Amino acid sequence: MTLEVGTVKLEEYTSKWNEMYKEEKHNLKRLFGKYALSIEHIGSTSIVGLKAKPIVDIGIGVEKLQDFELIKDKFTAYPYSYKLDYDNDEVLIRKHDNDFVTHLIHVMRIDGERYKNTILFRNYLNNHSDVLKDYQNLKEQLAKKYANERKKYTASKNDFIQQVLKKAKDETI
Repeated sequence: MTLEVGTVKLEEYTSKWNEMYKEEKHNLKRLFGKYALSIEHIGSTSIVGLKAKPIVDIGIGVEKLQDFELIKDKFTAYPYSYKLDYDNDEVLIRKHDNDFVTHLIHVMRIDGERYKNTILFRNYLNNHSDVLKDYQNLKEQLAKKYANERKKYTASKNDFIQQVLKKAKDETI
């Protein structure tokens, strides 16, 4: 399961995504060692029943992003590339096969808002089938509209995601 860089194509949910996550989690534990405080399956492939791009997203919670500097050399011997984006509170690692991405690994501060929101959104959709259905409908519309413009596809989901996060936070108060 792969997807060409820059494109959007949704596939039916499959339990293979969870298997791919578990396999990669094992590799990431070895590569990150003590710096990985948490490794979570995130994104649409972690939500049972939701159509998704066939790219497995993984969230790694670390104490501080700069710790990645201490282990980044480990990623040169594998099919990975990474982008340090400290301004957006993330290190993004792509696992790929030529031009096809198989995994996106998001390294975030475990106590950061971005990491907390990612987990909250995943959990909320897994527990609210009505919201999951609305999200799937939105994703399908946007996938048709932005089939070759992944950045626009992703950005266009943001308002919906923010509304869900607000609702989820309100319910936990």
